[in-house]
Amino acid sequence: MKTKTIAVCAIFAAIMCVFSVITVPIGPVPVTLGFFGVMITSVILGARRGAVSVAVFILMGAVGLPVFSGFKGGFEVLLGPTGGYIWSYVPMAVLIGLVTAKDPTDKRLAVLKAFLACIGAALLGYAVGTLQFVLVQETTFTQALTVCVVPFIPFDIAKAAAAAYLGCTVKTALKKSGTA
Repeated sequence: MKTKTIAVCAIFAAIMCVFSVITVPIGPVPVTLGFFGVMITSVILGARRGAVSVAVFILMGAVGLPVFSGFKGGFEVLLGPTGGYIWSYVPMAVLIGLVTAKDPTDKRLAVLKAFLACIGAALLGYAVGTLQFVLVQETTFTQALTVCVVPFIPFDIAKAAAAAYLGCTVKTALKKSGTA
C-alpha cells in the first residue's frame, strides 16, 4: 500500500471511532453512528480501502481501545450480544464499495445507487448482528428482531440517506480536486 492510502485508511478508521462511541441507549442494542461511519467510509473510499479502514477500527477495539459503543473495547465486546453488528462492518464495507465503484454521471442516480447499497449493507448487518444476538442471548429470532432490528429501521434509513448524499458529494469533490 502507498503511504497516502495508509494515511487515508487510518483517518477513516479514526472517524469511525468517533462515530461509534456516540450512543443513545434504547435497550440492549444502543443507537450508534457505527453503521453511518461504515457507510460513509465505504461510499467515499470504495471496497478495498473501506474494508481496510473498517478492519483497522475493529482491530483497535479488539485490542482494548475504547472505540466501540459506550466507550467499550476488548475482544469480549466482539463476542458479546452486539458483536455481530461489528463483525458485519467489513462485509458491509465491501458491499457498499463494490456497488458504488462506478458512479453514474447523474449525481441523483449516484446518490440513489449509494443509498440502495447502504440499505443492502444495513440488511446484511442486521442479519449477522441478529444471528449473534440470538446465539449469545439464547433468545428466539423473532424476539431478537423486535429488540435489534425494528427500532433501528428509521434511524438506519436516515443514516443511509445521509451517508449516500454526503459520501457522493465528498467523493465527487475529491475526484475534481485530483486527490481521490
